[in-house]
Amino acid sequence: MAEHPQNAAATANDTVFLAQDGQLQLAVTFEQETVWLSQVQMCALFDKNKRTISEHIRNIFKEGELVEEAVVRKFRTTASDGKSYDTNHYNLDVIISVGYRVKSQRGVLFRQWATKTLKQHLIDGYTLNQQRLEQRGIEVNQALELLSQTLNHHALVNPEGSAVVGVIADYARSWSLLQGYDEQSLETISHKQEAMVALELEPVLVAIAQLKQVLIEKGEATELFAQLRGNGLASSLETIEQGFGGEWFYPNAASRAAHLLYFVIKNHPLADGNKRTGSFLFLWYLRLNQHLLAKPVHELINDNTLVALALLVAESLPAQKALMIRLIEHFIVLKS
Repeated sequence: MAEHPQNAAATANDTVFLAQDGQLQLAVTFEQETVWLSQVQMCALFDKNKRTISEHIRNIFKEGELVEEAVVRKFRTTASDGKSYDTNHYNLDVIISVGYRVKSQRGVLFRQWATKTLKQHLIDGYTLNQQRLEQRGIEVNQALELLSQTLNHHALVNPEGSAVVGVIADYARSWSLLQGYDEQSLETISHKQEAMVALELEPVLVAIAQLKQVLIEKGEATELFAQLRGNGLASSLETIEQGFGGEWFYPNAASRAAHLLYFVIKNHPLADGNKRTGSFLFLWYLRLNQHLLAKPVHELINDNTLVALALLVAESLPAQKALMIRLIEHFIVLKS
C-alpha cells in the first residue's frame, strides 16, 4: 500500500490522512500547533498490533526520549458502543518516534503530510474548531451556549464550576470569547480617571485583619490565614500605584482592581488564603472607589462571578495575564 502526503483529504468535520487506495482513513486532531493520534489510530497507521505499539510508547518514555506529560493528553472520543470516553492521544513527536522504531515508510509519509498540514493551519490562522464553526454556519454565541451547557452537564457540575460557566455565558453576551481569546483582540479599558482612592499598605492590612477575625470566629480560617510572606503584598500595591512621566501605569479603578485581584492570587504574598483575600480586597477597593463606577459594586460583581474570576485567575497561565486582566475589567463598568 503506497501513501502520499498530497493524498490528504479534509471533510467538514475532520482533517483526514487518506491512504492512496482509500483503505486507511485517519481523522487527525489538530491542537496546540501539533497533531494527535490515539493508540488505536497508531496501530492502524503502522499496521502493528496494540501490544507492539504499547511497548514502543513505554520504551520512549522509559528511555527519556520524550517527557510523557508534554506529549500525551486526553481527548473525548466516541466508541463503537456509542459511549464517550477520555482516551490518551499522542502528539507528532511520539508518532514520529514510534514510526522510526517500527521502521515504517507510512510513518515517514504521515510526518510529511502532518508537517505540511500544520504549516497550512498556522498560515491560515485557523484552528480546527474554528473551521468547523465557520463551515457549519454556527454563530459564535450559539457555540458558546453549547459549550457552557456541555461543561455544566459533564465537567463542571459543582457550584464553583457552575460559576465559571456563568461567567463565560455572561462574557459571551458582550464579546466573542473565541475570537477574543484566539486573536487576543479584547480591548483594554484605558481611559483615565481622577480622584482614585490610593492603595496604601496600612489600610489594606487593617481590612485584611478584620476579614481574618470574622473568618476565625466562623471557624473558616486559622491564625495562618493571611500571614504575610515577605514584602510581596507591599510590592504589589506599590506596582499598582506606580506611574512614569505623569502617567499612571493603571489609569482607572477597573484596571487597578483587576491587577489587585490578579497579583494577590498569582503572586502568593500570603501564607494562606490568597484567593479569598484577593477576592475580598478586590471588592473592598471597588467599594472605596464606588464614586467612579457606573453601578453599585453588588450589581457589577455578584458572589458567583467573584468565585469564577478567582478560579480562572488561579488556573490561568502566566502568558494569559493580559487576557485575564481584560476579562476581569469587562465586569467593571466605569462612569464615562
